[in-house]
Amino acid sequence: MQNNDIFQQAKRRIDRRRLEQMTAQSRRMDEIAEKIPEVMEIRRKLAMTSAEISKVILQGKTNLAEGLAKIEEVNLRLQQRERQLMQQAGYPVDYLEMRYTCPKCRDTGFVDGRRCECLKAEMRRLNVEQFNASSPFKESSFEDFDLTFYPDAVDPESGQNPRLVMTKVLGFCRSYAEKFTPNSQGLFMFGETGLGKTHLSRAIAGVVAAKGYNVVCGTAPDLLRRIENEHFRRTEDDGTLDRILEADLLILDDLGAEFSSSFTQSVVYHILNSRISSEHPLIVTSNLTVQELSEKYARRIVSRLFSQLVQVRFIGKDVRQLKRLREMENKK
Repeated sequence: MQNNDIFQQAKRRIDRRRLEQMTAQSRRMDEIAEKIPEVMEIRRKLAMTSAEISKVILQGKTNLAEGLAKIEEVNLRLQQRERQLMQQAGYPVDYLEMRYTCPKCRDTGFVDGRRCECLKAEMRRLNVEQFNASSPFKESSFEDFDLTFYPDAVDPESGQNPRLVMTKVLGFCRSYAEKFTPNSQGLFMFGETGLGKTHLSRAIAGVVAAKGYNVVCGTAPDLLRRIENEHFRRTEDDGTLDRILEADLLILDDLGAEFSSSFTQSVVYHILNSRISSEHPLIVTSNLTVQELSEKYARRIVSRLFSQLVQVRFIGKDVRQLKRLREMENKK
């Protein structure tokens, strides 16, 4: 989608908000006209103020100030009467006023001829929506996270009960999503394959996106491949790195599965360092052990993962294999 297309779509969304608010105001006007007709008569008189002022000026009388003062006095009495009528009927005094989604630009998308922040935010949101449309991820939810796949017994190797550990992990992730702000700390989810890291990171993404935040989701191999292709002009697409750095939340899934090169190493570090330094949260997931990460990445990357992101360790047995076994048993 070209930038102008995104602008046009964003502007249409802003215009639709304004139309919705105008429609809602019109319904409130009709309601008051039926229940308190005197209020609408007052409004009609107030709307004639400009004409009254023009009439006084055109008359060219020497007591112009006196004439204008009388008009102001009448208007103040009318406004006071309107407030009194509205309050007596149990309505807020501003019930008939236009309610803008963005008071700054009054839902026009522009302030002093320049794009308002609300229009820019809508363009960023459309950019992210288009970007995520090609994501291979499926939607996940916390409700779909089945703890019964995690053994409810102490694991001899770790000395921990996987189900108890993962119950706490689930609760932590749910709380993180509910309390999320663009200044939340980032997470590093690690553990063996098939333990639910992608599922819970996507569940967080769904809750955060529902709040109106821009969320970029993708696997490390896919995102890094896009960035590399754009960098070396192998594609007409552009802006992947900007979207990643500017999103309210970045989900970088399956770090370590990408083809490693000096370019990908530098991009991974740039993403981690930029988002952490600017306090823009990201969630990184990886199936690699600490040793494997240390062997694959430069120390400065591993340091960012383990020292500046909240560590969330997943334990248990490969849930995907257990699900397949359960499905096979159910078919018998």
